[in-house]
Parts: sequence; C-alpha cells; structure tokens
Amino acid sequence: MKKRMTVAVALLLVLVLLCGCGIPGGDLGSKLGEKLAELVQGANEHNPDGLKFSEMHYARPDLDKLSADVAAVEEALESGAKLKAVEELLDVCMDDYDEFSTMYSLANIYNCKDLRDEYFAAEYEWISTESSTVSQLFDEMYYACAGSPLGAELEEDYFWEGFCEDYADPDDSYYNDESVALMQRESELVSRYRDIVADPVIEWKGEEVAFYELLEELSDYSDVQGYYDYLGALMTYYETYNEPLAEVYIDLMRVHEDMAKAMGFDTAEEMEFVFGFDRDYTPGDAAVFIDDVKTYLVPISVWAEERGLSYSITYSPLSAEDLYPALRGVAESIGHGCAEAFSFMDKYELCDYEPSVYKANTSFQTYLSMYDAPFVFLNPEGTTRDLVTFVHEFGHFTDSYTNFDAAETIDLAEVYSQALEFLSLSHMDGLLPASDVDALRTGKMLDALDTFIQQASFADFESKAHAIGPDELTAEKLNELALQATRDFGYCPEGFEEFMQYFWMDITHLFEYPFYVISYPVSLDVAMQLYVLEVGEAGSGLDKYFEMMPRDYDTFMETVTENGLESPFAEGGLASIAQVIADTIGYPEPIAQAS
Repeated sequence: MKKRMTVAVALLLVLVLLCGCGIPGGDLGSKLGEKLAELVQGANEHNPDGLKFSEMHYARPDLDKLSADVAAVEEALESGAKLKAVEELLDVCMDDYDEFSTMYSLANIYNCKDLRDEYFAAEYEWISTESSTVSQLFDEMYYACAGSPLGAELEEDYFWEGFCEDYADPDDSYYNDESVALMQRESELVSRYRDIVADPVIEWKGEEVAFYELLEELSDYSDVQGYYDYLGALMTYYETYNEPLAEVYIDLMRVHEDMAKAMGFDTAEEMEFVFGFDRDYTPGDAAVFIDDVKTYLVPISVWAEERGLSYSITYSPLSAEDLYPALRGVAESIGHGCAEAFSFMDKYELCDYEPSVYKANTSFQTYLSMYDAPFVFLNPEGTTRDLVTFVHEFGHFTDSYTNFDAAETIDLAEVYSQALEFLSLSHMDGLLPASDVDALRTGKMLDALDTFIQQASFADFESKAHAIGPDELTAEKLNELALQATRDFGYCPEGFEEFMQYFWMDITHLFEYPFYVISYPVSLDVAMQLYVLEVGEAGSGLDKYFEMMPRDYDTFMETVTENGLESPFAEGGLASIAQVIADTIGYPEPIAQAS
C-alpha cells in the first residue's frame, strides 16, 4: 500500500518542484490527493531503513525496466488477468516511479550543491528531460486501467473514488507526443540556463576572471572606490550575460506558450495555474491582488525607502557552525511538530547549509520518497538573516514530515514556511544577542513588505512579458519591462535605473518555475493572519498553525476558509495586512487614504 501512495505523491509534486509542471491532468490533483490522504497517515514510516543522507546514493533509473513493467500491466489487462495479479504488477510500477522521483530529487540536490559538477549537471538534465516521458507512460497506464473490465474493481480496491471518471477519455490527457516533446525541450533549456549561471566569467581590468570569486572578493569593500569596483563588476556581468540569458528566457517562454496550445489552454499562464500548480484561484484573481499591492502597500514601501528603514538594520555575522544550533534552539522552543521534525532531520543529516559561491543561488526543501524523508538545501549569506531563511525551509520540512509530503498546492506549502518565520521570532530570545533578535523582528516586517512588493512586481513582469509574446520580445524589451515594474512598484532608487533594468536576470524562478512567484505574496497574506493571532494572544497563532497542518488533501482556499481565516482575494482584505505593517514600522497615514 505504501508504494502506491508514494508514486502518486511523486507524480503530483516532484515535477512541479523541479521543473515547473507535473500534475497528471484535469482535476486529478485533488482526486488523487484525497485518496492519498485517507491512507498516508497510518501507512508510512519515516526512513524505515534508518539511512543518513550520505547513504542515500544516486543511481540513474533503469527506464527500460520501468517501460517494461508498465507494459506488463497493460498486457495483463488485455489478457484478462485477475485483479490481484494486476495489482501486484501495479505495485512494481509504483516502486519504479518511487525510485525515479527520488533519483530526480537527488540529482537536483547534487547539481545545486556544486553547479560546476559536470556529472550531476548531465544527470539532472537527463532525468529532467526523461521525466515527461515517464509521466506519459503512467498516464497511459492509468487510462488503460480505467478503461479495462477491471476498472471499477481497481477504483474500489486500489485507486480512488472517481478514478474511472477521471480517466474515461484518453483524449482528455494533457500528455501527448507534442506536449511531451516540449517538456523535454523545456528541461534542456533549464539546463542551459544553469550552465550559464554556474560559473560565469567576465572581463575585468583586462583579464578574464571568475565572476563569483571576484564579487566575493570585492564585497568586503571599505571605501568609496571599493564600492564602485563592486558595482562595476556587477554591471559588467549584467552587460555580458544580458543577451544570452534573454535568449534562454524567450526560448523558454516560446516553449511554454506552445505547450499550452498542445494541452488545450489559451495561455501559458492559464496552463501553469491549472496544470502546473493546481491553484484554486485564477490569473484574474492574481491580477486583482497585484493591483491591491500597488494600492495598499506601495505607498508604505516608498515611505520606508525614503527613510532608509531597511538600511538602518544591521545583521551580525553568523557562521554555518552557529546557524544550525540556533535552528535547533528555535525548533525545541516551539515544540509541537517542530521539535520532532528537527530531531529527525538532525539524526539523518537531512540538510545542507554549508556556504559556497558555487552552490545554486537558492534555498529549497524537497522530498526523498523512497525514504519518506524531507531534505533542506540552503545557501547561506553568513549573517543572522540566515536563521530566518533556514526557519522558512524548515517550515516546509515540518509540513512534509507531518504529512508525508501529502499532495497540495504550492500556495498552501508557502503558508507553512512563511508563517513559521513570523511565529519563530518570539522563540529566538537567548539563542542570539538581544540586539540581533530585535533586528530580525524589525527586519522580518520590512522583509514581508518587500516580499509583497517585489514578488508581486515579478509576477506582474512575467505576466506582461508573456502577454507581449516571445516573437516580439528582445533583451532590450525585457529590460524595459523590468525597469517599468520597479517604477510601478516604487523601488527604483534614483541613479540606479541602469541596474534595476536587469533584475529579471537574477530571478531563478522566472527561468525554472514559470508563474510560481505569485504564490509568495498570496500565501504571505495568510501567514500574516496567523502572526496577527499570535500577537493578539501568545500561543494562539502557533496553535492554529499546528491545527491546520495535519490534514487530508485540501486546496489552498479550502484550508484558509475552513480554519476561519480570510481569503487573500477578499475585497479590501490586504488593507488589514497593510495596517499591521504600517503600525509596526510607524507609517503615519491611514491605509484607507493610501493610493
């Protein structure tokens, strides 16, 4: 039973997290998730073999065996095999996909640990390219099961209620030769993007130098000339790689638009909202939310920027050796599921928090389904802010540990990570000097303001770029759109326009996870509602957080409303969140008058 659940989780989530699309089709996400949630809580065991991460070895999956095992199921159905025999063959297929999804996660982790590693760069490209073919194989197998004489019995005994209806017509599948070929092309382009940013070289003072090493050296400036050298190196990088990265981004956009047409969607944005992220809100809802950010939060952000509030906060150095014990202290102080999850992570060494200029410029949590074990990847900057970032990813880890990575939307996952950032702030006393904790508390509210502003601006940029279309876009046009976004959202400092036009080059999600970024501000709205509960009555926010966490499969909006919280899309709802931020940082104007 365990394996049939694990493969289903992988089918829903691994491709979403690693390449931006992967829900098998239609409303399968919710149907399959409901069935998983009925079974998963009591049937699984975390890391039953007791392996540390270093003992979880990568090996390229045998796709010939996987294909043969899927074919065996289809042949058994055609030959009139008994129910038990078919279920045993299905179990073998589930084992195969369990392995495939785990190896996919491991390849991604090791690729991100050192982008210069040619072996794992090649393995990640291979497995991400093949993932769409594997998903198509399983999709076709499910249609064969549903359409067979055993369909009703398999629905009752093996799959989930409504399985046969979900797979009634193979023509409804999102997987076809054209869409799968485009998914493979997408994976190739993502690998090209990773190659470009892995170890860029620029010409500096007449010599070719490694950009990341140079930037690290120049970042420790102590005078005006050092500051200008640092900015000069940044500008040289942007000018050198603007055209190459624009070419990749535009090619990816073309692939996404073609993929949308192949799947029957009108736009790539619609495809990602439905197929990619299984959202229960629309691009239209997101557009209204983005407008609300402009109305209620941009004036506060401009006011804070004019007063240099962000620059007034100093974050102290914090080594990786001190970072990990600090997270331990936070988890143990919070208790509940956090303490248990940290103990599990610590025992099996399920995190990578060592700094390196050659690590991917990202932090994430992924799931190793063969071992029923979450894993955290972190690229720290070396300051106390890393503790908040680590807490964010640990929020994902705790959620995945509690629910055995039960399928859900990205928006719901981000609620649990962002909420824990806020809820952990009252549990840092004594772990860091009081001045550092105060800086993190003030900084967290300003970070929340920045998240609303910047992530909404990225989403706005992305939507407008796709609306123009790949045939009309150029590097120059992308730069113009980016600069306009920074102006529209109020964070384009005078004199820095030349730098701000290049911001899109630094946003990994735009290349690897199209239309993901809107999930950050939308889920932050809900996360801050939990923070408001905690401020109103100590412990109430945490209680609601852990009350919400163990769940059956629930959609984002379903979870929000069933727990008595307000929809981020409620009229004027963002105004109340804006008021909390305004009160905390001292913004003097009534929110109702902000415009």
